[in-house]
Amino acid sequence: MEDAVVRNFRELYRKHEFDNQKLIFSPLWHYTSGNGLLGIIRCNSSDCGKLHFWFTRSDCLNDTSEGNHILDLYKTVCETLYKEHIINDEFYELIKDLEISAHQFINYPVPSDDGVTHASVLDCTPCHAFICCFSLKEDSLDMWRYYSKGDGGYGLKCAPFLFDTYKEFEYSDYDEKAVFSMIRAYKVIYEYSEKISILRKIIQDTYSAYQKSTDSKERNVENAKGFIRHALKVLQFQFKHECYASEQEYRFVFYRPYNKPNNLQNELPPVKFRSQNGVIVPYIDLEIENGADYLEEVLISPHINSDFAIATTHEYLEECGFSCKTRKSVLPVR
Repeated sequence: MEDAVVRNFRELYRKHEFDNQKLIFSPLWHYTSGNGLLGIIRCNSSDCGKLHFWFTRSDCLNDTSEGNHILDLYKTVCETLYKEHIINDEFYELIKDLEISAHQFINYPVPSDDGVTHASVLDCTPCHAFICCFSLKEDSLDMWRYYSKGDGGYGLKCAPFLFDTYKEFEYSDYDEKAVFSMIRAYKVIYEYSEKISILRKIIQDTYSAYQKSTDSKERNVENAKGFIRHALKVLQFQFKHECYASEQEYRFVFYRPYNKPNNLQNELPPVKFRSQNGVIVPYIDLEIENGADYLEEVLISPHINSDFAIATTHEYLEECGFSCKTRKSVLPVR
């Protein structure tokens, strides 16, 4: 259906399935400080063999352009399509000033007309988004420069499926159980032309649905605005400025409802708080059981000059229930 003309908003949602993730089979690297390593791998009996990853609330990330970057691109595309006469005056005025609200939403499965697929976009609840960042790049000098501040830096080589146990949650509805995901995985997109192309297609398909749908005018307006806002909310976490391209970021986003729905079968991880650069930051701590199955290697920053760094790091890992390889970065530094 990729190139088919969109005739209504149901077809629009089915064509642009933002929650369908492309599987990554290559290792993921999580760069962190020395204190960060001690927080991920903890040396006490209750945490032996476990991994802990902190997911920071999306509005508290270090990159302050997270929310504005996609809106700048979106407004550029809207103006371009209008000037090219691809969308008309009415539709341009309708969508040009759309903003991303502070609220995120998790989509719950609702059985569709055919009783087989789930039109998950039709039922949702407000939530916060919490993000944990990884990199597809091994031994990255840029990442070492960022994380080797004061107490050195470490790169954890992890299997790409380490959060699979958090991907499926059960939701009971209509006396049936449906499985959905509260965690999403996104490979970040940096290339300007690719981001522009994605936004162009979204706006053009929304315009097609808006024109061809047989619903009332008011309903079409509501649907058009709602879909574009939904698209921007999801793509917000996938689009980053091209100046960050060297990070090759791959991120996991955990959508945590403000309040647990009564018919959600799983417990939600509690929100915790920490101090970061003098600011109180909310986060959630996701615990990975059997962490040794997911941690493949620990790489030590080239900025750490101690001859015994490999030995002591390996000793600490074994004490915590891990037997993975430990080695030093091969990058030369000045």
